[in-house]
Amino acid sequence: MNDTKSSQSSQLKTSATKMLSTQALLSVGLAWIFYYSNGQVAAQSALYGGCIVMFNVWITNHRLQSAANIAKVAPGKEVLVFYIAAVQRFLFTLGFFILGMGWLELPPIPMVATFAIAHLGYLVSGNDK
Repeated sequence: MNDTKSSQSSQLKTSATKMLSTQALLSVGLAWIFYYSNGQVAAQSALYGGCIVMFNVWITNHRLQSAANIAKVAPGKEVLVFYIAAVQRFLFTLGFFILGMGWLELPPIPMVATFAIAHLGYLVSGNDK
């Protein structure tokens, strides 16, 4: 049973690491493009948008591991963890965009464009199991 648990945990960590590295490469690539076309502030905004996506992946992976552990102890309760994760992701994403565009005064186009394209890293990294 421990082999199954460690295998599932290892698979979650490996897929999250692969996804994070793909999204990081996409974010840095887009930041370079924005740097050459619009300057340093646009590049910072692009990196900020990429970091929002990577934070979402991290928090999702953390909640998936929590749900897997809860499912072993109290089956059926893991659904609540998924709902909490969805609400957290939404609130954190909204909060980070407000912080970036409002208080930090970063340009919105590079931030949102990188956020959207880095989300495609989920598809690019391949969801193979």
